[in-house]
Amino acid sequence: MFCPVCEAEYQPGITSCPDDNSELVERLDPTTGHDDSDARFLPLHKLGSPIEAEMVNDILTQNGIRSMVKSGGADAHSPLLSSTAEGSMVLVDERDFDRAQELYSAFFGSDTTPLTGGSGEDEESEDAGTR
Repeated sequence: MFCPVCEAEYQPGITSCPDDNSELVERLDPTTGHDDSDARFLPLHKLGSPIEAEMVNDILTQNGIRSMVKSGGADAHSPLLSSTAEGSMVLVDERDFDRAQELYSAFFGSDTTPLTGGSGEDEESEDAGTR
């Protein structure tokens, strides 16, 4: 049994994917299942670190959104291939893009550093004005 969304394989008797709640199928069919050659991933947000991007990716995945993290080299795709690289990009399947934007905004607003609470120039100038 296979998940048509994430393409994970499961033992007989399991009927739905625990990661994205999709109904499992007997075999993957590129015309109906998840096929990366047909999928087009769009950038959702560039985040401050690979760890933050992985956290966002986990939230998206748990909500059934097809996403991945690009960090490190130009062709390096997650998980945490480079913990020293500046920033990481969260990419989302174009079919899930609008939902992903809504979910990101609901969790983090416009914050691109959700673990550290942001370090943008706008935030620094706001803090300076309140001291």
